[in-house]
Amino acid sequence: MKDLGIKPSQIRLTGGGSKNRAWRQIAADIFGVDVVCLKIDEGAAYGAALQAMWAYRKYNGEKVSIQEITDRFVEIDEETLVSPKPSNVEVYEELQKIQNEISFSLRKTFSKHRVYLNRFVS
Repeated sequence: MKDLGIKPSQIRLTGGGSKNRAWRQIAADIFGVDVVCLKIDEGAAYGAALQAMWAYRKYNGEKVSIQEITDRFVEIDEETLVSPKPSNVEVYEELQKIQNEISFSLRKTFSKHRVYLNRFVS
């Protein structure tokens, strides 16, 4: 996201893993922003329902934005809020730099491997 110039102010998680405080803390530390869960944690189904509501209202001629709908119906569970720990953020940033170096140094090898797979694996 940084490479695209995107700097979120908060990340909102849903689903089973989001119930685990340790996972939320890891996400906060990796992304360097607050992480919080929604009160309704069935994100896919709830998101689909909100989009259906938006589409239905638009179809019926209402001038409504998806943001108006989400502002009204999406609620944050403040009890799940975790903030990044600066010392952990530094660790993850350093690990990301190392990962980027490893990935870059292996590009030719990955390309050779892909050629091999394309030749011998169907």
